[in-house]
Amino acid sequence: MDKAFHQGMKIIEELEKSGHEAYFVGGSVRDTLMNRAIGDIDIATSATPQDIQRIFPKTIDVGAEHGTIIVLTAENESFEVTTYRTESQYSDNRRPDQVTFVKSLFEDLKRRDFTMNAIAMTKTGTIVDPFQGEKDIKRKIIRSVGIPRERFQEDALRMLRAIRFASQLSFSLESNTFLAIMNDHERLHSISVERKTAEIEKLLAGIGLKYCLELLVKTKLYKHLPELSDKKSKLLELSTKNLCNLNSRSALWAAFVHVLEIEQIDDFLTSWKLPKKVIKAVEHNIAIITNVQKYGWNKELIYQMGLKQSIEAHEVLVALNPDTETSNLHIENLYKSLPIKNKKEIVFNGHDLIKIAGEKRGKWIAELYQDMELAIIHGSTANDRAVLKEWVEKWLQKYEKSY
Repeated sequence: MDKAFHQGMKIIEELEKSGHEAYFVGGSVRDTLMNRAIGDIDIATSATPQDIQRIFPKTIDVGAEHGTIIVLTAENESFEVTTYRTESQYSDNRRPDQVTFVKSLFEDLKRRDFTMNAIAMTKTGTIVDPFQGEKDIKRKIIRSVGIPRERFQEDALRMLRAIRFASQLSFSLESNTFLAIMNDHERLHSISVERKTAEIEKLLAGIGLKYCLELLVKTKLYKHLPELSDKKSKLLELSTKNLCNLNSRSALWAAFVHVLEIEQIDDFLTSWKLPKKVIKAVEHNIAIITNVQKYGWNKELIYQMGLKQSIEAHEVLVALNPDTETSNLHIENLYKSLPIKNKKEIVFNGHDLIKIAGEKRGKWIAELYQDMELAIIHGSTANDRAVLKEWVEKWLQKYEKSY
């Protein structure tokens, strides 16, 4: 077992000492069986939330009514500990109307979404797998626990999660699970945009993107995603790309926006409830990409956008066109060769210009300053007070003749 489980073992031991069952469950068990990096480690137990709070000195109530308590260890690590439970009908296609605590691990695993996530593990590493999830993992299949349609009627987001998992793990959908999504795709409409956005971001970054975007179209789930109902052909075009090496949200969404040929980027991304900071970064990425495709990389562009944003935009370009010849090193060298990295480094300011010109403030100052900035960037004048003074005087002479 991964050493990440060691602190969790102590929690299980304490629960067992008090007469309760406890197992590792969910994604951490699945990832252990797949030799993947372990994320959050969840524990399921027969103990009630009140039992858990009584047994452990440091806990956080994040949903006792649904059975979940966070337990903090002496090392300040946190583990989500949830009471075995069954669930009633889901009126909103997302959350159970009622949760009933039970004492059976089987009943708890039976309510879970997919067989690969319905596996438990003891503190010593013994696997408890009533729905043959390990077999499905080995076959690289995503299969609903029990009757697929019932699982999706309980929580419609599971349909999108199925395709997201397929993308992340490069698995395929079991036929009945696929058909159930096709038949019930309209239920996704009731799910909040924020939850859809979280799933789509993980889907786009997955190694199985091609198959999964095709699934998104075949199942018609895409029709219930913001502003995508008329983007079928563009989604299929995006399926030919590989975005798994893009490491930021703004890079992923820039690739998405570029291939989908979105014109009103702010409106589109706002409909996905993305933060303003991410939207702005996407807009910058698209501006850089558009400029590079027309004129290539140049000092002025990198100066205006900065090295970090330029590198990110370049990585999007590479993802969309692997034959791109320009390297990160080329962009870094262009940036290093800039005489100045920002306006603050210019040795003249607005007061200096007014003093030289002997005039009052006016729009000419902004024009002069911009021309001077570009002249320095392109190397047609040096960032030196004496040299710039001469340059400014010549500029003013031309300006006076023009007006």
